[in-house]
Amino acid sequence: MVPAAAALAEHAAITAEEMTEHVKVLASDAFEGRKPGTAGEQKSLDYITGQFRALGLEPAVGDSYLQRVPLVEVTGLSQSPLTVKGPGGEKSYDFFTQMITVSRRPEPEQALTDSEVVFVGYGIVAPEYGWNDYAGLDVRGKTVVVLVNDPGFATQDPSLFNGNAMTWYGRWPYKYEEAERQGAAGVLIVHETRAAGYPWAVVTNSWRVPKLDLVPPDGGRSRPVIQGWVQQDVAREMFSLAGQDFDALAKSAAQRGFKPVPLKLTASAAVSNKVRTFDSYNVIGKLTGSKRPDEVVLISAHWDHLGRGPAMDGDDIYNGAMDNATGVAGLIELAEAFAKGERPERTIAFLSYTAEEQGLLGSEYYAKNPVFPPARTVGGFNMDMLNPFGPMRDIVVTGAGKSELEDRLARWAADNGKVVKPEPFPERGLYYRSDHFPLAKIGVPMMFAGSGVDSIEHGEEWGRAQYNEFTRLRYHTPHDEWLPGMDLTGAVDDLRMVYDLSRDLANGTDWPSWYKGSEFRAVRETSLKEGR
Repeated sequence: MVPAAAALAEHAAITAEEMTEHVKVLASDAFEGRKPGTAGEQKSLDYITGQFRALGLEPAVGDSYLQRVPLVEVTGLSQSPLTVKGPGGEKSYDFFTQMITVSRRPEPEQALTDSEVVFVGYGIVAPEYGWNDYAGLDVRGKTVVVLVNDPGFATQDPSLFNGNAMTWYGRWPYKYEEAERQGAAGVLIVHETRAAGYPWAVVTNSWRVPKLDLVPPDGGRSRPVIQGWVQQDVAREMFSLAGQDFDALAKSAAQRGFKPVPLKLTASAAVSNKVRTFDSYNVIGKLTGSKRPDEVVLISAHWDHLGRGPAMDGDDIYNGAMDNATGVAGLIELAEAFAKGERPERTIAFLSYTAEEQGLLGSEYYAKNPVFPPARTVGGFNMDMLNPFGPMRDIVVTGAGKSELEDRLARWAADNGKVVKPEPFPERGLYYRSDHFPLAKIGVPMMFAGSGVDSIEHGEEWGRAQYNEFTRLRYHTPHDEWLPGMDLTGAVDDLRMVYDLSRDLANGTDWPSWYKGSEFRAVRETSLKEGR
């Protein structure tokens, strides 16, 4: 798939210099970290809609670029220690340093009192893998302790789940959702840096600030009273109070036939909350297709970040330059390239979601309230944290092996001197951590692909070190801000790839499918059958 002459001309509209200016604005202190429901949101919406309007994109939500997303914000005013009692005595654990507890019930006061504690291994119910950690167990009113990630990662057995690559069952939102389905009153996930894919600081920075959620239809009454995380050493001490060996039980939890273990412990914790509801917004613009306007190709990137939070080195603004001012800058650059070129045959929609950092809320709301019917949405491409380290030799498909969009990418890479390589950090479950995922859940083929770590100038070891350093020192901290050393030329390569792939898809007549065995194939087939 060598770009045609027209496409090469439109590539010229995508530049590192323009990207840099967008990132500098969006990640500036004036935008206060772009948290939904703050002045930073309004500045972000004004900036993105202003860019869309200036480029000639049409409003996609009636006569507006904005899709309303009703949210509820819960601010923890106070948290009691987590107190655990057992045969070996009683221990209390401090908020922030040893554990994090919150309530997603939007009410002023919530308390868990002497709740029985059960270790449920990875907390997974996955019939397709023949796995049920809750088999024969009634956890109503009880607190479950859950390991992060999944048994495939723990054992490195490629035949178990997806081996080293995290599945949806390994992600923390799934753990809470499954515990809710089971009726648990409390959920505590055991943090371990390698299994989670990020250090404890990411947990604390993300969870001790006000939390957002979609307004729950039942007022949140079905949710656990308390949910949170504990440090691994805390879990070891808790289990010892019950006369149990945490490491031995954790090892057994990764083996088939594991049975949940009542720990003869009780847990107590309480939180006081301030609750408010408000509307946030997804930003959606479109270029209507010239021949098949009711068939839509999506390109997306979330606009939000964490806002203000606990200060580090005197700085309390979580600017989110890489995460995800780069993605929004890329979205604007792609919109410009398409706006300057020949109108595609299918409609191209440009979506910038709210509240991704709070659990993919904006994209989840869109998936439940789609502006473009899923059965008429051909597929799409999502961008999150574009490469700031310069050109790379390789391209990585996050969550590879899912859809025929990957076949298109393989052809593009072969024609453009790039090598498609395996995901360098499959254990981090990145496919389930960005806004393509809610669209995939309703069947729309979505790709999340971009630069790998093999730097053209410095080599693979250097590139991998840059990403590891970012995750360790800057990800979800005030240090993710614009730095003069950022090199967005590699991001431009990625944008030109997305441009070529989406342009080809928008000018085609075929409908890419999920591969056989993909967890999203069945819902897509049902959607297409019912929607046409």
